Amino acid sequence: MKTARADLHNSRAVRTLIADDSPFMLKTLAQILALEGNFTLVGTATDGYQVVRQVLATEPELILMDVHMSHLNGIEATRYIKQFKNPPAVIIVTSDDTPDSRALAKGAGADAFVTKSGDLHAHLKAIFRRLFSARNEPCRVQ
Repeated sequence: MKTARADLHNSRAVRTLIADDSPFMLKTLAQILALEGNFTLVGTATDGYQVVRQVLATEPELILMDVHMSHLNGIEATRYIKQFKNPPAVIIVTSDDTPDSRALAKGAGADAFVTKSGDLHAHLKAIFRRLFSARNEPCRVQ
């Protein structure tokens, strides 16, 4: 599997998977990626099991992951995926902005955490810059 650390300043697009059970959020996140222009959408998933299957099939470098999904939630899926060799970066994108949710995301190995409220595009853009800069160290959930 390819490394999750890409440089947004080079011409290669970051292979990205979106996981959310809301068709509206799938579309919104895909539009944000399209606006950024440095991402290639390699798949979408609506539950945690689909996420794991898509990661194995498409080898994304980045996952935008909702927390509340059926069968296997985003935290559980992240925990499982982060055990893979060279796992993708995972940004938790959720409306659940509780300290418990943040702690669970961090414990599962998420690289960043952002809420769906406010200016989602601006928040994601800032995280993209931190995650995919030339630095070797990924951003961690705070």
